[in-house]
Amino acid sequence: MKVLFLKHVINVGKEGEVKDVKPGYAANMLFPQNLAVEFTPAIEKKYKDKLKKDDAHRRELIENRHNLTEILNGKELKFVLKSWANGKIFGGVGEKDILMEVKKKFKIELTKKHVQLLDGHIKKTGTHQIFIKLGKDAMAKMHIVVESENK
Repeated sequence: MKVLFLKHVINVGKEGEVKDVKPGYAANMLFPQNLAVEFTPAIEKKYKDKLKKDDAHRRELIENRHNLTEILNGKELKFVLKSWANGKIFGGVGEKDILMEVKKKFKIELTKKHVQLLDGHIKKTGTHQIFIKLGKDAMAKMHIVVESENK
């Protein structure tokens, strides 16, 4: 008997998976606990429609990530901060500062998990490289320019 699993059942099937199981197991275990439903033609149609919708949504998300990557790749963010004579700045430039600047300059909302600082917070004047990781297949390289306010 073919069933569509509604929840993960250890060593039997994962959620959303269609598998053949013995009729007694389905009737006595899976159906009463709402772990699976019989895979009828009506359920099959709903299942295929859901798969198509999920695939289209996934492709749209990937396309959006790539568009954002193209917008941010190679761009520069500039910070003017107070610093010592040796180039060390007061405080530092962290993920939150970068996120606020990206939002202000490009109107793109990101989270801290997207920003990858190579050597931790930026604490010296000069040009520094960072990465904005929007997914395993979408990464933008940006430059952070920190200048001294004391010039």
